[in-house]
This record gives sequence, C-alpha cells and structure tokens, in this order.
Amino acid sequence: MITFVIVLPALSAVLLGAVYGLYRLVFLHPLKKRPDMHQIPESDLYKAYRDIMLDAVSEMESASYEDVSIESSDGYRLCGKLYNIKNDAPLVIFFHGYHGVFAWDGYGFFKICRKYGMNILMVDERAHGKSEGSAITFGVKERYDCKQWAEYAAKRFGENTDIFLAGVSMGAASIMMCSELGLPETVRAIIADCGYSEPAAIIKETIRKMRLPVQPFYWFIKLGARIFGQFDLEEATALNAVGKLQIPILFIHGKQDSVVPLSMNDELYESCTGRKKRLLIEGADHANCAMTDYETYEKAVIDFLMENKP
Repeated sequence: MITFVIVLPALSAVLLGAVYGLYRLVFLHPLKKRPDMHQIPESDLYKAYRDIMLDAVSEMESASYEDVSIESSDGYRLCGKLYNIKNDAPLVIFFHGYHGVFAWDGYGFFKICRKYGMNILMVDERAHGKSEGSAITFGVKERYDCKQWAEYAAKRFGENTDIFLAGVSMGAASIMMCSELGLPETVRAIIADCGYSEPAAIIKETIRKMRLPVQPFYWFIKLGARIFGQFDLEEATALNAVGKLQIPILFIHGKQDSVVPLSMNDELYESCTGRKKRLLIEGADHANCAMTDYETYEKAVIDFLMENKP
C-alpha cells in the first residue's frame, strides 16, 4: 500500500510532464522563436524558391502600408499590414500557415493584388509575427480571429467594398472553419490553398510521418491542448464547415504536397455542397503552389475573384 501511494503520484507526474512537453513542442510559439521574414528556412519546401521569397519580402517592405490591429475575443492584440493599392477596390484578407510568415505564404496573393489593383490585408495570426499569444491552435481559436478581421474590414470599408478571404495551410483551414460562424455580407468568396480537413487529422498525419504510433501520442497532444491551452482539437473542422458553406470557394493544392495529403483536398472538395472550383498544381509541394507555377495560379485566382464580384 505504501509503495502504491508513492509510485502512483510519481507516475502521474511523469505522465503530466510528458503531456506538457508535447504541448510545448506542438502548440507553443513564443516571441523569441518566431522567425524574421528574411530568415528563409533551410528546408526542401523553400530551397528552390529562396531568391523569389527574398524578393517578395523586399517588395512588401518597400511598398506603402498601414500597420493595423484588432483585439481577439480572448484579449490578444492581433496585428496586420494593410496595403492600400487602389481606393475603393476589393480587399483580400490573407492568412498564413503554421509557423509561417505572410511574406512567404502570401507571395502569390500579394503579387496578384498589386498587378490587378486590389487591396490586401496581410495578417499575423495569433502567436505569429507581431501578434500576441503564445499558443497555436490549428484553427480552433484562429477561426474566431478570422471572423473578427472580416468584421473589422467590413466596418472600416463599408458595404460597397467586396471582401475575399484567402489562406495557405493552417490559414486556409482557419478561414474554412470560420465560414460557419457567420461572416459579413460583403465577404464574397474564399480561396483555400493547401488547407487541411481537420486539426486532429493533420496532427495524426504528422505523427505517422515521424514513424511514431498515433496512439498514445495523439492522446497526449489532445490532452495537453485541453489542460494547458484550454481548447479542444476536435471542436471544429474545415470538413464540416465547407458542407454548410454559403459562399463560393476555390480549393488549391499541390499534387506533390508532402505535408497536407492531396486526399484531404479531395475530401474537402467532395464535402462542399456550395459553389466550388479546384486547382491542382503539378509539381508543387506544400505552400509553394504560387511559386511553382505562378501563371496558372494567377489566372485561376483572378478568374475566380472576377466571377464572384457582384
């Protein structure tokens, strides 16, 4: 009995320590670990596009912009850069991916907006860039932030400005999930580039690719999110949201995506019962569709935007 009394708390402490360690690894993104936009990661995803990305960073820094911010529903200051390219033009609100930077993930959208005279708001998602918060929630809380950015834009620019939501990877999943929360009437359409179907599904997929057993690792990660982050990984899914979508959506995905499987895009496209289009980019890996085949990307995006202007 004495041994049991001693051993049980020790095992519980070890388990809790493991859960917290995984929580820190997967979800926490403190300010000191956030990359500078000039520090292009040394990964196969970006290796071939390093010069393009650095040129994009330089272009975004030299262009005229306004620093803007809102407060999230849970009290964090969220930041973004508003590029007012042409007065009274449509507005694209862009959301980047997990551990991403809008200057990298938003290469295609920024270039398109400048060329065609549309305004663009490039958002630092919570726990990224200059935005407050330290925990990334894979879209569970980010979806509310997306809605608030849309409401901010609708209020600021008024009923005569068409708004389009665009995102890459986690940003794409977040805007799909936010669509079921109720958006301003001036939000005309969504462009989701390499978004995943469910937060839980992409975490399980990553565990498999690391050659680890999905269980107990996913269970520990989910528990850590509940205990330390106060959110449920299975609370919302893009798959469920697009099944109720009332506005048009363009799904984009790289055929060689090594992070978010193409099968997730298939699921999302098939589940969407509203107006939809799809673009699959040959040879594109994760989050680099625009850099792999910009001409095809540009044509698909601008055609879709023009089709969905009232």
